[in-house]
Amino acid sequence: PYPPNRGDKIRSYHIIRYLSQKHRISVACLIQSPKELPYVESLKQYCYSVKAVLLKPLRSKVKSLIGLLGSDPLTLRHYLSKQLRKIAADEVSKGNLDLIYVYSSSMAQYVTEYRDVKKILDIVDVDSDKWYQYSKYANFPLSLIYKLEGNRMRRYEMEIVGRFDKCIVISEVERDLLRSYAPHADIAVIPNGVNHEFLKPGEGKREPHTLIFTGVMDYYANVDGVLYFHRQILPQIRGEIPDVKFYVVGSNPVKEIRRLAERDKNVIVTGFVEDVRPYQSKAAVCVVPLRIARGIQNKILEAMSMELPVVTTSRAFEGINAEPGRHLFVEDDPSKFAQRVIELLKDRELREQIARNARQLILERYDWDNCLAKLDQIIT
Repeated sequence: PYPPNRGDKIRSYHIIRYLSQKHRISVACLIQSPKELPYVESLKQYCYSVKAVLLKPLRSKVKSLIGLLGSDPLTLRHYLSKQLRKIAADEVSKGNLDLIYVYSSSMAQYVTEYRDVKKILDIVDVDSDKWYQYSKYANFPLSLIYKLEGNRMRRYEMEIVGRFDKCIVISEVERDLLRSYAPHADIAVIPNGVNHEFLKPGEGKREPHTLIFTGVMDYYANVDGVLYFHRQILPQIRGEIPDVKFYVVGSNPVKEIRRLAERDKNVIVTGFVEDVRPYQSKAAVCVVPLRIARGIQNKILEAMSMELPVVTTSRAFEGINAEPGRHLFVEDDPSKFAQRVIELLKDRELREQIARNARQLILERYDWDNCLAKLDQIIT
């Protein structure tokens, strides 16, 4: 959950921070790199105890491949840890837990058997549908594997929601989808917020012909979105604004993303940056051209908080309580998407009006503590 520098960590971090104000929190979690170990100490400022288990990437991939021969979701095998299971069992056996809060469906496997303590499952967004979306855009044989995983996750989700006292999702869209195949589930909606004091407009001058995309760049949906934008949308923008620059800001860029910068001098791939705000502060427009998305896109909320106008797709816009045309622009057709970007780049007054409206919306609706206040009622 720490540092809060990507979607899943941002939400889980703020939940821990919020609950720690009134409750004693013990955290058990997985980490995917030894580089994350120092952050365990940082998280302890909110927690009674923090126990982190290192997940070895190669071993996890082997487990997933072996899982193809079985019937369980590959996701569960990927995140399977005997050590974490023992930590969970030891904590429950002490008999002093009032609540088990599980973050994400892949972690549910560690506590489903315990019935003597209240359990809440924060699914966040519906993973099975994400795999179905992956299958739509991937090539064979990955398309087949992704569809298979979607089917397995759907069956798993239907099974586990009944084993928890309450399920939480990030938006009404996710709630309605989950209810469509798990009508028995008790579901609450708690949206993501934004740290609007941290993510506020910079004082520097924006570069008028600069676009930005932010996100972890080994995440399939982000990679697909950037490649799609570069292939089908950016050339149309360059037809009217030849000198437009496109910044791709985020850690772990895969080979296909790095190649864009190698072959195109006006595409800048930064890799990991300590602070994304300087890049957001100088960009003129944020583009979020995702074809694959679930839940709420933090990158959109964060750009809005920075008074950075956004052009996005309807898929990425799902779950955000905003008005297209007033707070941001939403277009799925590549030509219309490009035209919206061109309009914003050419019209400073329009850019500034959309950006001001977006920032005001964040202040009114997306404060983290206001979003999480519903948790108090749920856990008591």
